[in-house]
Amino acid sequence: MRHRRGHSGRVPASVLAVLALLLGAPEANAQDPVPVTVGGIPADTLRVGAPEGFAAVPLQDLEALGWSFESTSQGAVGLAEGLPTLVLYAGNPYVLWGDELIQMAQAPVFSGRALWVPLQLVVDVLPLLAPDRYSWNADSRTLGMPAPEGSTAAEESEPLRTIPATATRVVIIDPGHGGDDPGTVGQAGLREKDVALSLGLKLAEILDRRPDLEVHLTRDEDVLVPIWDRGELATHLKGDRPGVFVSLHLNGWSRDRGVRGFETYFLSEARTEHERRVAALENAALGGGIPEMVPEEDPELGFILNELRNLDHAHWSALLAEMVQGELAGVHPGPNRGVKQAPLAVITNALMPAVLVEVGFVSNRDEERLMSDEDFIFEVAEAVANAVDRFFERYPPGPEQATGGGRP
Repeated sequence: MRHRRGHSGRVPASVLAVLALLLGAPEANAQDPVPVTVGGIPADTLRVGAPEGFAAVPLQDLEALGWSFESTSQGAVGLAEGLPTLVLYAGNPYVLWGDELIQMAQAPVFSGRALWVPLQLVVDVLPLLAPDRYSWNADSRTLGMPAPEGSTAAEESEPLRTIPATATRVVIIDPGHGGDDPGTVGQAGLREKDVALSLGLKLAEILDRRPDLEVHLTRDEDVLVPIWDRGELATHLKGDRPGVFVSLHLNGWSRDRGVRGFETYFLSEARTEHERRVAALENAALGGGIPEMVPEEDPELGFILNELRNLDHAHWSALLAEMVQGELAGVHPGPNRGVKQAPLAVITNALMPAVLVEVGFVSNRDEERLMSDEDFIFEVAEAVANAVDRFFERYPPGPEQATGGGRP
């Protein structure tokens, strides 16, 4: 996977020295505000503290700069109208700005329940990456911003960049297994790879009727596609457009053939023994090979970039999984086993909202018969298509969402 380094790279020592002299090193509980001006008019201020010995700002204070944040256990994802997504990772000095990786001198840290970000992000990184939006005046210690919408200055300024509502959205459908890899096989001989392909083709047929969608399949015949290649293929097909990745599978459990139901996974650490079992089962597919997630020339940065990008999409993937589960509940007679999470190889390299749908347990005789029914497969395909439609009503975030309503 390729990545671009940020404009600033490592921060010059001279810049850090200036910041140190300018701002000093306040005590951990000190409040040393940095004034913010909007169109020359004083606005809210940013509090400065030092929870880890360096100048930092509470994440919530960045709302004064036009950002809204979705917090996670690992960091936060920031949205602002007309700007790339900002991904912050606690304990990691790299931040993701759209597709660019930026290195700061210090890493965001949790202090109590609050995430603090280095002041450098505000006075150095943001003005460098968005100079038409932010400017730092070292003499007055003020952060300048454009005039608010509706003022004369705002009317004269350039319009903000937004994603058009009519932009083509991309759906990549991934029928699991294939070729020499049959997947899970039921007691009557029904093979997971055959049901997944049938369902994938039907889902593609339904979604192809949407004029604003571009639909792709990772396989449209009985062939084996290595599991690590599927997400990378999806990322390539999506390009810089909004898109989703839906991988279709059947579950199985030989130890208890009475288990039934449907569940949808997104990429994260497994929490239960069942989630770990499903991850091991799916990740053991033939043709898995060795993942080429990390560039040989810079493995550390490659790993960080994957980590940050997946954090960016994790909350959206969870939302898509919830919508899939909700739609399937209307057509599936089995129990709703809920949204689950696991480190699944097939969706790891899909840099977009991505889910893996376990349509049912082929190891259960009743569900094996059900999944042999073409009418049921059609109903499942329609349900997943409806979930994709609903998801795209909220993704990607538009101007209103980016200023406060962009959280799923």
